[in-house]
Amino acid sequence: MVEGELPVLSSQERTQPGPYRIVIGTGFGILLSALDSSVVNVSLVTMSVGFGVEIEQIEWVVLAYLVVLTAAMPLMGKLGDRSGKKKVFQTGMALFIMGSAACAMSSQFLVLIAFRVFQAVGASMMTANGLALVTYFTTPDNRGRAIGLNSVILASALGFGPVVGGILTQFFGWPSVFLINIPLGLIGLIVGAVIIQETDPVKETRFDLLGGTLFFVVLFTAVFMLSLVDIVNVSVIMFLALIPVTTFVVFLHRERTFSSPIIPTRVLADRRISAGFFSAFLSFMAMSPVSFLMPFLLQEALGFSQSLTGVYLTAYPLTIAVMGPVSGFISERVQARRQTVIGLCFQLGGLVLLGVAMPNIPLMFLSVVVSAVGTGLFTVANSNFMMTTAPRNYMGVISALTNVSRTAAFSIATALSTAVFVFFFVGMNPEGLTSGPEYVNAYIASVRLAVWTFSLLAGIAVIISALRGVNAVEMDRQARRISAMTFADRAAQDEHAQASN
Repeated sequence: MVEGELPVLSSQERTQPGPYRIVIGTGFGILLSALDSSVVNVSLVTMSVGFGVEIEQIEWVVLAYLVVLTAAMPLMGKLGDRSGKKKVFQTGMALFIMGSAACAMSSQFLVLIAFRVFQAVGASMMTANGLALVTYFTTPDNRGRAIGLNSVILASALGFGPVVGGILTQFFGWPSVFLINIPLGLIGLIVGAVIIQETDPVKETRFDLLGGTLFFVVLFTAVFMLSLVDIVNVSVIMFLALIPVTTFVVFLHRERTFSSPIIPTRVLADRRISAGFFSAFLSFMAMSPVSFLMPFLLQEALGFSQSLTGVYLTAYPLTIAVMGPVSGFISERVQARRQTVIGLCFQLGGLVLLGVAMPNIPLMFLSVVVSAVGTGLFTVANSNFMMTTAPRNYMGVISALTNVSRTAAFSIATALSTAVFVFFFVGMNPEGLTSGPEYVNAYIASVRLAVWTFSLLAGIAVIISALRGVNAVEMDRQARRISAMTFADRAAQDEHAQASN
């Protein structure tokens, strides 16, 4: 058992806002951070025209935000553990509001990128500490439902972001996708100030700024390298890969030798936490073709309009949103190992079925729903398990890692899924056709192979999740269940004996 496990005190030991109120208190921060990851995507074409830049450049409006968000989260999680999670969360909300206003007023492309970085710093402070606050003010008996509701907010923001972004951009211009954050953020600041209580800070002597910098360099150079896959040859990519790999080795050495590391290796050495992180990362990576390639498949090969594509693709986040509370309820009663494996098997089966179903639109829709059911079952149970296993003084860091698994996968998949598709499409379409039945068939076949390629990651995640073990809460729950069954058996035996006499 990791020292300090069972980080959250019981309701008798701490006055707490309760599972539903704390979700409301942190919900605006989670909503804004996730919404901004998706709402901007629809506005990129309009922005590229307005700033006079190419698509290859404008994609950094999204990538800069995602990379900084992901890289800064462990640092901000650590800061929340040291200084108080509410303080860091609320400060992040204020920075995010200011960054949103600055983005909306940007008249030059590089200025916009700079303020997106500023905005992402605020978002990282909210995201890293939001789940930690939910965990801190809940108990093992109600935490699953709270995390389930948290996933509803996250899935809804990611799912409806493109729809909201399209409407705002069409009627009010691209600055409106940033301006909408201001009133929502101000409401969130007030609600958070009223509902959220401050947490007990963990006092440590040193802060690992160098470790945070190294982690940022690893992620930024990895994403930048992957964004060049379609532009430069393999030898250049292999050379560039030395930078993130070497930096990662230095980062690991730093974390092992520093007294107060950002990502403590002794915690990651706990297979329960490391299995949760890596299985989540692979799960999100496996679903990347649904997020990135399906819109192109529907419009380029199957003739969908933009609006119909948006409606079709809401099936995935809506299903996850519906599954959130259900999955949370189950996770309070079933071992995470069992629930996560079942969820990942659903996800894997849905991806395999999706490839088989193409281009049958109803069957494709069903496949996406099946995958989403699996994702919903897995994500909530995995997050609940990781946060319940986390040592008290690293709760913010583990909260950050659960979100890093999603945003890092999202960042890398932005470049990698496209590269995999292009690899297959070039082989399927050697003549370079841009229309006609052969073009459509090659397009469908390439997306199918890309989906099946990424589905292998879900298969690996199943194996990792099956090996995660159990934590103290699950063992205690099992012991209580056995005790209750034993008591019931004894009562039945006594009743039978009395009846016999």
